[in-house]
Amino acid sequence: MNMFKRWYDADAAVSRAINELEKSTEEIQVRCADYIIDLLKDVELEQMSLEDQYNYIMRRWYDKNIKVSHAIEYLRLSPKELRRETALKVLDYLEELKKES
Repeated sequence: MNMFKRWYDADAAVSRAINELEKSTEEIQVRCADYIIDLLKDVELEQMSLEDQYNYIMRRWYDKNIKVSHAIEYLRLSPKELRRETALKVLDYLEELKKES
Protein backbone atom coordinates (compact mmCIF):
# COMPACT_ATOMS: atom_id res chain seq x y z
CA MET A 1 0.00 0.00 0.00
CA ASN A 2 1.28 3.46 -0.90
CA MET A 3 1.84 5.47 2.29
CA PHE A 4 2.23 8.78 0.48
CA LYS A 5 -0.64 10.98 -0.64
CA ARG A 6 1.41 12.71 -3.35
CA TRP A 7 3.90 11.06 -5.71
CA TYR A 8 6.71 13.44 -4.77
CA ASP A 9 6.46 12.79 -1.03
CA ALA A 10 8.03 9.35 -1.50
CA ASP A 11 11.48 11.02 -1.68
CA ALA A 12 12.48 13.82 0.69
CA ALA A 13 14.65 15.61 -1.89
CA VAL A 14 11.91 15.56 -4.52
CA SER A 15 9.33 16.71 -1.98
CA ARG A 16 11.56 19.58 -0.89
CA ALA A 17 12.26 20.64 -4.48
CA ILE A 18 8.55 20.65 -5.35
CA ASN A 19 7.68 22.58 -2.20
CA GLU A 20 10.42 25.16 -2.83
CA LEU A 21 9.22 25.56 -6.42
CA GLU A 22 5.66 26.06 -5.23
CA LYS A 23 6.76 28.89 -2.92
CA SER A 24 8.76 30.59 -5.70
CA THR A 25 7.58 33.36 -7.98
CA GLU A 26 6.14 32.37 -11.35
CA GLU A 27 9.26 33.75 -13.07
CA ILE A 28 11.52 31.45 -11.02
CA GLN A 29 9.11 28.53 -11.55
CA VAL A 30 9.35 29.00 -15.32
CA ARG A 31 13.15 29.25 -15.22
CA CYS A 32 13.29 26.05 -13.18
CA ALA A 33 10.82 24.41 -15.57
CA ASP A 34 13.16 25.20 -18.46
CA TYR A 35 16.02 23.75 -16.42
CA ILE A 36 14.11 20.54 -15.59
CA ILE A 37 12.99 20.06 -19.19
CA ASP A 38 16.55 20.59 -20.39
CA LEU A 39 17.85 17.99 -17.90
CA LEU A 40 15.22 15.40 -18.79
CA LYS A 41 14.55 16.05 -22.47
CA ASP A 42 16.55 13.05 -23.69
CA VAL A 43 15.32 10.61 -21.05
CA GLU A 44 12.98 7.76 -21.95
CA LEU A 45 9.93 8.51 -19.81
CA GLU A 46 6.98 6.35 -18.83
CA GLN A 47 3.89 7.07 -20.88
CA MET A 48 1.03 8.91 -19.26
CA SER A 49 -2.41 7.50 -20.02
CA LEU A 50 -5.15 9.73 -21.41
CA GLU A 51 -7.08 9.18 -18.19
CA ASP A 52 -4.12 10.50 -16.17
CA GLN A 53 -3.83 13.51 -18.43
CA TYR A 54 -7.46 14.48 -17.90
CA ASN A 55 -7.53 13.76 -14.16
CA TYR A 56 -5.07 16.47 -13.20
CA ILE A 57 -5.86 19.43 -15.44
CA MET A 58 -5.90 22.69 -13.46
CA ARG A 59 -6.23 21.07 -10.07
CA ARG A 60 -2.65 21.55 -8.93
CA TRP A 61 -0.64 24.72 -8.32
CA TYR A 62 1.75 23.91 -11.17
CA ASP A 63 -1.02 23.49 -13.73
CA LYS A 64 -1.47 27.25 -13.92
CA ASN A 65 1.54 27.49 -16.26
CA ILE A 66 1.82 24.97 -19.08
CA LYS A 67 5.64 24.94 -19.07
CA VAL A 68 5.80 24.37 -15.31
CA SER A 69 3.15 21.67 -15.61
CA HIS A 70 5.12 19.89 -18.33
CA ALA A 71 8.35 20.08 -16.33
CA ILE A 72 6.71 18.60 -13.23
CA GLU A 73 5.22 15.79 -15.36
CA TYR A 74 8.67 15.10 -16.84
CA LEU A 75 9.97 14.84 -13.31
CA ARG A 76 7.09 12.62 -12.16
CA LEU A 77 7.52 10.22 -15.07
CA SER A 78 11.31 9.99 -14.88
CA PRO A 79 13.01 6.97 -13.27
CA LYS A 80 13.21 7.14 -9.46
CA GLU A 81 16.99 7.70 -9.18
CA LEU A 82 17.01 10.29 -11.95
CA ARG A 83 14.05 12.05 -10.33
CA ARG A 84 16.02 12.37 -7.09
CA GLU A 85 19.18 13.51 -8.88
CA THR A 86 17.19 16.10 -10.84
CA ALA A 87 15.46 17.33 -7.67
CA LEU A 88 18.83 17.89 -5.99
CA LYS A 89 20.02 19.86 -9.03
CA VAL A 90 16.83 21.91 -8.96
CA LEU A 91 17.38 22.74 -5.30
CA ASP A 92 20.91 23.97 -6.13
CA TYR A 93 19.55 25.94 -9.08
CA LEU A 94 16.89 27.55 -6.88
CA GLU A 95 19.63 28.64 -4.46
CA GLU A 96 21.53 30.22 -7.36
CA LEU A 97 18.42 32.07 -8.52
CA LYS A 98 17.74 33.37 -5.02
CA LYS A 99 21.27 34.76 -4.80
CA GLU A 100 20.74 36.59 -8.11
CA SER A 101 17.60 38.33 -6.80
